[in-house]
Amino acid sequence: MTIVFLDRDGVINENRSDDYVKSWEDFVFLPNAKEALRRLAGKDEVKIFVVSNQAGIGKDLVTVAQVDEVNRRMKDEIETAGGRIDGIFYCPHSPEEGCSCRKPEAELLLKVLEETPGNPHRRFMVGDAISDMAAAKKVSAVAIMVRTGRGKEQLNSVSAGSLKVDYIAEDVSEAVEIILQNIGQ
Repeated sequence: MTIVFLDRDGVINENRSDDYVKSWEDFVFLPNAKEALRRLAGKDEVKIFVVSNQAGIGKDLVTVAQVDEVNRRMKDEIETAGGRIDGIFYCPHSPEEGCSCRKPEAELLLKVLEETPGNPHRRFMVGDAISDMAAAKKVSAVAIMVRTGRGKEQLNSVSAGSLKVDYIAEDVSEAVEIILQNIGQ
């Protein structure tokens, strides 16, 4: 079995910079995201999980109910397009709270691994932030950084050799191709 962790904002949908996705009207799928998830979902041995920091909750800018509604509708649209999300996990805390579930910590990824039956022999993390890559390395996942969302900016801001990334992809579609090549599909 293969586990794929996907960050949400900046990977599946447009990142709203310093603002947050507060409603379905704020949520805009990135080009090719639904198609990429459809291709990935076609592999029965692959389990797909969204693992996301949602600091807007901790900052009282958005409610848990609002985030859950956006996630439900995102999942529904992905399924309508032939894709699949096997689970959605998110950290509701602000960065100042110093919790262990906010990436770059790995608690959410570990929770996925604990709750997923079987022993995944391959793990991949697709994200647009250095914190995603750091969390990936803590659970021995292949780290794939996308240039969408904050990715391009964060890639430009790190010094050579300080970012622990296995692949750099233009977007989630290219990241899925990398995953499929790695699992021999």
